[in-house]
Amino acid sequence: MRQQQRQRDIWNQPKIMKKDFLMIPLYILFQMLVPIIVVFGTLGLTAMITQKPPAQFLYNLSLSIGFVLAQFLVLFIFFAMHKFDIAQVMKRQFHFARNKILHILLMIIGVMIVMCMLRWLFNTLGIGPTQYERRVEGLFHYPSALCFTMISMVILRPMVEVIIYKHLIIHELSKKWPTTVTIILSILVETLVHVYDMMSMWEMLPFLIIALGSTMIYIKSGMNLAAAYLYQSGIQGVLFIIMVFKMLIM
Repeated sequence: MRQQQRQRDIWNQPKIMKKDFLMIPLYILFQMLVPIIVVFGTLGLTAMITQKPPAQFLYNLSLSIGFVLAQFLVLFIFFAMHKFDIAQVMKRQFHFARNKILHILLMIIGVMIVMCMLRWLFNTLGIGPTQYERRVEGLFHYPSALCFTMISMVILRPMVEVIIYKHLIIHELSKKWPTTVTIILSILVETLVHVYDMMSMWEMLPFLIIALGSTMIYIKSGMNLAAAYLYQSGIQGVLFIIMVFKMLIM
């Protein structure tokens, strides 16, 4: 009982948990450095052993593994900073999130319908694949990398993102700023992070829709991170299946 009370106090204390904001620079740093280290380490070692240029699939495979390692390290550090007490908090949130499964599924279906309509509109206007789609498609060219791409895209990255966009920006900053401000900030940051290299403002729309859905689930569930994660993971799971299907028919 005392342990559960301590976990609630950690999660709901009125002071901003400043150490949690280390997640942001760590995530940026690890996402940049770890894949580079893994890719060049793998390709360099392979070339040194075989005395031949590494196969192209090895680049995609090592890049996907690099993203998985980067995201795993960030999550491990976050849980370690809380001495893994937060794992019990998340377990409890997943328990309550089960009551929101229908709402989450309906939101996922609604968002995907809007996304399909946007894709039809883009095609009608002659707008090609977005910069984000071009970046991600490279991870689907070789089946050997798909397992790690799925782990990164569907399991780990959604968890990192809900911690940053929901826990840090909305939950923590709302202790000092109006909640409306932090919600708007969260949606804007989540959208812009995915379209930093956009060629057209139209490219923001799909990610804005996804961010709006995620935020609505989070707020309507009483700021339940697990509910937001299940939504985000579900959206990414559908997108992963679509990308695999596109790869198979190309």
